[in-house]
Amino acid sequence: MNLGLEFSKEREPDLKRLLAATGTQQLKDLVNDALSILEWAVEEVSADNEIASVNEEKEVYRVLSTPVLDRVARKARGEAAA
Repeated sequence: MNLGLEFSKEREPDLKRLLAATGTQQLKDLVNDALSILEWAVEEVSADNEIASVNEEKEVYRVLSTPVLDRVARKARGEAAA
């Protein structure tokens, strides 16, 4: 499937930085990886699990919150959309 995706000029530096940071050559590969992560996150949140960054040494626990994952969590809990 061929999708034409448009990104704002403001996001262009972010995309270039992510391509460089990950050593990814093509934007399609970066998007495919991002979709894989989102699929996994949706499955986890649907199962009432949190997606979090944990630093045990510093005892820091940060939950990932995005509009998409928040909607999935509300749906999984049977709550009305906000």
